[in-house]
Amino acid sequence: MRAMSDAEMRAFLEYGTRTAKISTVAADGRPHVVPVWFVLDGEDLVVTSNSGSAKARHLARDPRVAVCVDDERPPYAFVALRGTVTLHPNPPDLLAWTTRIAARYLTGVDAAEAGRRYAELDDLIVRVRVEHALGYADVAA
Repeated sequence: MRAMSDAEMRAFLEYGTRTAKISTVAADGRPHVVPVWFVLDGEDLVVTSNSGSAKARHLARDPRVAVCVDDERPPYAFVALRGTVTLHPNPPDLLAWTTRIAARYLTGVDAAEAGRRYAELDDLIVRVRVEHALGYADVAA
């Protein structure tokens, strides 16, 4: 495998509908990993969530995260990130973010309607400030 450049990592993260796996730490120290839909905003990774979810509760207590986005098909590749989150409860732009994320992942569906549905479920924007990133791609890539 070969290391990706910053531009290659960004292109990899923005491509298609790959999900991110976000890892948090529970109060008892156990790791917790869940897949999430995301978009990039500048250098930040943005996710929406319900403030009552396990990941949101973990992040309110400890804002450190690890994130992995991978392609399981040949040629294999992945980007792994570490960072710190900021939580934005009930933000005025929640609908804009849920719609933007829905537009990425739900092709052939009315993104505005899907965004409204997700905004009814989620009440939190999770913004990951990436502090460390590495990416590797198969040499055939």
